[in-house]
Amino acid sequence: MKHLKLLALSVLLAACATRTAPSPAPAEAELPVTADHVASAHEGHHIHEPLRPGAAGPRGENLRPLPDLSGPRTPLPLRPLAVTPNTDVVALRVLILAGSADSNLDTARAMLDQAGVPYDVTFPAQTPLTPESLVAPDGSGRYQGVILTTGNLAYEASPGVFQSALDWAGWNLLWQYQKDYRARQLSLYTYPGTWPEDYGLRDAGVASNAADVKPTAAAAGVLSDLRQVNIPVRYAYNYPVTLASVTGVTTTPLLRDASGRVLGVQSTTDGRERVALTFAQNPYLLHSTLLGYSLTNWLTRGVRLGEYRRFAQLDIDDWFLPGDVYNATTGAIKPDGFRIAAVDAMNLPTQLANLRALYPVAAGLTLSIAYNGGGANASAPRSCSPYPTGTPDSLSSATKCLANSFDWVSHTLDHEYMDFLTYDQSMAQLAPNLSVAQAFGLKLSAQGLVTGDMSGLGYYNPAGDGPKTNFGLGASNLAFLNAAQATGVRYLASNRSVDGQWDPSCTNCGLYHPLNPSVFLVPRWPTNVFYHVTNPTQAVTAYNSVYGPNGTAPYWDRNLTYSEYLDKESDLALGHVLSGSAFPHYMHQNNLRQYAVNKSLASDWLGAVLKKYARYSTLPLNTWRWDDLGPYMRDRTLALKAGVSGRWNRATNSVTLTSERGGPAFVTGALGGTQTSYAGRTISLVTLGAGQSVTLPTQ
Repeated sequence: MKHLKLLALSVLLAACATRTAPSPAPAEAELPVTADHVASAHEGHHIHEPLRPGAAGPRGENLRPLPDLSGPRTPLPLRPLAVTPNTDVVALRVLILAGSADSNLDTARAMLDQAGVPYDVTFPAQTPLTPESLVAPDGSGRYQGVILTTGNLAYEASPGVFQSALDWAGWNLLWQYQKDYRARQLSLYTYPGTWPEDYGLRDAGVASNAADVKPTAAAAGVLSDLRQVNIPVRYAYNYPVTLASVTGVTTTPLLRDASGRVLGVQSTTDGRERVALTFAQNPYLLHSTLLGYSLTNWLTRGVRLGEYRRFAQLDIDDWFLPGDVYNATTGAIKPDGFRIAAVDAMNLPTQLANLRALYPVAAGLTLSIAYNGGGANASAPRSCSPYPTGTPDSLSSATKCLANSFDWVSHTLDHEYMDFLTYDQSMAQLAPNLSVAQAFGLKLSAQGLVTGDMSGLGYYNPAGDGPKTNFGLGASNLAFLNAAQATGVRYLASNRSVDGQWDPSCTNCGLYHPLNPSVFLVPRWPTNVFYHVTNPTQAVTAYNSVYGPNGTAPYWDRNLTYSEYLDKESDLALGHVLSGSAFPHYMHQNNLRQYAVNKSLASDWLGAVLKKYARYSTLPLNTWRWDDLGPYMRDRTLALKAGVSGRWNRATNSVTLTSERGGPAFVTGALGGTQTSYAGRTISLVTLGAGQSVTLPTQ
């Protein structure tokens, strides 16, 4: 079937660790927000072969009860950790302490990776804490904050025998460091007991694997971007608690359930600042992705290496070309059966304006249009009428009216696959398409390029038709890459669903093409809004023909309705948005048909995503032109690979950055270089030479 973008869904359960394990979720329970997309294979022009969705089970070690470790507390005398302590200076780095490798550790890694914050992971049962591991030789602190994956760092020392990864000397050493160096502590999953330390939490006796938690009014200082609405905690064991008065401990509720019981607190004791959550975490579940930004911001006091922002990027491919059309009754596909007209194009600004008005978090929402100039008629007169007369091509006339309404990016002249073209043939697809943009006066991102089905990158069928094989970027068409470079292309779309076309070792990064490092790859997310559908009936019927119980890759136990389909698809996209990914999603011109007044499949999908997002978060969503998105992706990638380290001197209100290999560096909460503001914090981009240091004032 043509151009079906079929994405594997995986269900990942959060770690559960309980003294008395609650019953598992029933089989018929609603699926949680799902994880990564898996590759969609392409075969021929605009053809995608489906891959069967698969459900990944939970990690087995996460299903064992978390013991309520107990015993006498033996605080040791507090003492300086360094001969000459320099407690005003800490490295811009976070320490993660883990009892075992579980989904709480995965969550800690994900939230810091997404923000670009450097960190170390230590398993104290294997590598005990020492003063030297926490304090540098000059007396400065090695860490600005500490994450505990579980509150007591329990691990299974031998079959059925659990103990803490830290002994009492280790706990006291950690607490002394936190007090001396004002390093905050975040416990991602905390049993409500009194050992090894007391937050004032007492088990309410109603542990379960599903809850709804709402931020309290007092949570604004910690959960800074979250609205006071219910957040579903699903597929994660949780312990609602009551609060007890404890001498020397101040506890402020951050999250409550409908009965007023507490599931998250901010707490202070002996000069230490702590946040503890009483439910399990998993980086693929909604509650963990929603909490990650705020918790990172709180832990680092808003001053940190790296940067984090969220994006709403949607590319529309194949503008000017006709597309195949799916018949919802017969399942047949009519080749080149639909091409949007002026009425569809001219209504898009209204649809986007309506979404911006409904969801101010997306105040800059627009589209990037990947156009194929071979389908345009440059002689068509400019017209802003939805039903222009006297024009040989209403879409071409409307495009001249909309030239400044969208971001425009080349999609090659005729959508030819670029896998086997010569240099001259590649130039014939690239250079004339730029001339079309000039003729139409398009507001063009001239450094960007989207090839037909993101071809030319080593993912193809040698015979031309049939399922594609991933030969890797080393099998890319070098002649095409050189032609792209010669026409000014610096940022080329790659497929986030194809291994090797994105960098799994670097969160939210692109990559330089190994055959032509002048070309930087920007991955894009597919969607399950298939290329050949124009209205809700076609969209959901085509989807059910794949994922329904009688589909080619059955996943659901029944056919979904259109609203259910939008719900599942917006869950997937919401996960991408909350991760801080700047990768664009992409759809096709068929999906822009105005099937009802002010409605299209593309705007329905955007509306479903934005509605969910705006319900929970106030963080603004960026929408950038390709000529801005590409450099940002490049700088972020280089910064994360540059070996940048930082020190924060809280006495002088300054941070000092040092780059091992040189290049760009992002820092949040400091002032220097190129500055932007996001959610009330300044993000600075500075460029350093190899081994160079620079000192910047903090915000």
